[in-house]
Amino acid sequence: MKTSLFTILIGILSIGSVNASNDSNYLKNDNTSAKCFDENTRILNVGVGVGGIRHYRIAGGRYRETPAFSISYEQPWKQRLGPGYIGVGGYLGFQSANYRNTYRAPHDFNDYYYEHHWNNILVAGRAAYHWDVLNKERAEVYGGIIIGARIQLYRYDTNDPKPEQSNYKLKDGVAYPTYSLFAGARWYFAKKVGVFAEAGYGISYLTAGLTFKI
Repeated sequence: MKTSLFTILIGILSIGSVNASNDSNYLKNDNTSAKCFDENTRILNVGVGVGGIRHYRIAGGRYRETPAFSISYEQPWKQRLGPGYIGVGGYLGFQSANYRNTYRAPHDFNDYYYEHHWNNILVAGRAAYHWDVLNKERAEVYGGIIIGARIQLYRYDTNDPKPEQSNYKLKDGVAYPTYSLFAGARWYFAKKVGVFAEAGYGISYLTAGLTFKI
């Protein structure tokens, strides 16, 4: 066991040494005026967020929701805009939630349940400004806006043979326009792979994940 652990440790240290060497060469070879985002940059962000839409619920039930997943793409505008670059692209976000409650029905005194299901989808265009002062070789701070449509799909389920559904539709959906300002930061730990974090009301209030240059 000790031999195996020692072998694994040597392997990890070797990989770390190679990555450190590659990153060192990357820094040496890059022009000092290089930017995180410039006229040739195309990036794909894959993120997970918290702080999305809160749905109907009452005490005694069980409420669950998934993390807010998002994917976005950004590429530079054709011309430089002032002291920086503007990136444009698209945004897609998804989050699901479920509320379940049990009760005793007055018509037969048996226990039943009802459930509310929501699927939230955000489809939007996205634009971000990358100011030179905050746009360095491997890290940057940026801000922007998303404009699009939020789609909410709803479903109601119950095993009660005589449910009171006067206030619910078994299936329903709604779509409405939405927009939000956001601010973010990005840091590359490898030449084409980095991490990012953004605050702003997309599919969630806070999002973090990976950035890939493509």
